[in-house]
Amino acid sequence: MDQLPELVPFLLEPKTEIKLLALQHLLGVSDSQEARDILKPTQIVNNCIKLITDPSHVVVRHALTILINLCQDGDMLNDIVKKNIVPRLVDGTTDTKNKMSEVFAMLLSNVTHTKEGCLSLMQCGKELEAFFIMKLVQVLTMDSNQEDYLKSTKNNWIVNIILNVTQIQEGRKIVLDKENQIFKEILPLIRHENVIKRRGIIGIIRNCCYSEQHHEYLISSDVDVLTKLCLPIRGNDKLDDDDMVGLHVDLHNSSLPVGNERDQDRECRKMVIESLIFLTGTKKGRVAMRTSKIYPILRNLFNFETEEELRENVEKVVELIIRDEEGDPTPEEIEQQNKKQKLEDEDAQFETDEI
Repeated sequence: MDQLPELVPFLLEPKTEIKLLALQHLLGVSDSQEARDILKPTQIVNNCIKLITDPSHVVVRHALTILINLCQDGDMLNDIVKKNIVPRLVDGTTDTKNKMSEVFAMLLSNVTHTKEGCLSLMQCGKELEAFFIMKLVQVLTMDSNQEDYLKSTKNNWIVNIILNVTQIQEGRKIVLDKENQIFKEILPLIRHENVIKRRGIIGIIRNCCYSEQHHEYLISSDVDVLTKLCLPIRGNDKLDDDDMVGLHVDLHNSSLPVGNERDQDRECRKMVIESLIFLTGTKKGRVAMRTSKIYPILRNLFNFETEEELRENVEKVVELIIRDEEGDPTPEEIEQQNKKQKLEDEDAQFETDEI
């Protein structure tokens, strides 16, 4: 282990075979914290970043994989983020001819595990604001007209990247911007067959529902997030005619595909209910939920769930939408709402979800 630092300079050797030998040795140990501690004072981060544009695909893959492993160390992750690596990772991820696009995306996902990485991706307040994230969304949704769009497992890491950035206020603002329509474009993926991608999309929706200042946009007829959220929890229960009065046609008995099932993934159902709980945080959200007549969907979900935690969360939503509103808010309530909004804008401690 003590000799590891001696290998780092060989990463920049002109001869490919020498670079590969050094890379192979370093790759074999880079998953170890002991090795990372020894390598931390060296130029391994700088040298590996230089190698991601190497002509040899093998060299590039090894360099990217080492960087991914180094991201497990917080100090080294922060060092990687500071190297302005995001533009190169976005290019590698969105290059449809790049056979290693998934590896580039994996490293970009790790980089956006930090708030600084997310801000670098979003380019907030700069000339290229939203440009990188829109490139990622374009690749994610480019096959939306294909029959297998809701089956393909490609680009799962891009979903994870968007999930990461929606955990900060700046990220939610860009994803929910009406002009770029990022949120609307990815919303159909809530019906994806792949549970990893589906978890990521529902996680993005949940994060966006946390932003109360965007509730009006989310519940608008243009987005109709309430109907989209009810699709995974609808199940194949036959609703009475009375239950379907006022319910969106997509949730009617006749609109359900053959063999329609309630989402079998507990985490997906949990995040759907959490999204609905966030939407009850504003009067407009609660009114929209009453108008949408989604109570029968929630009632049947409550009967379906067996875990007490999930049942309690469903019950919480029902209680909030069936109770009478108490009129216009008082000045004190408005002040409390403003304080809550201020806290949201400042963001809580940054944490990322895994899908």
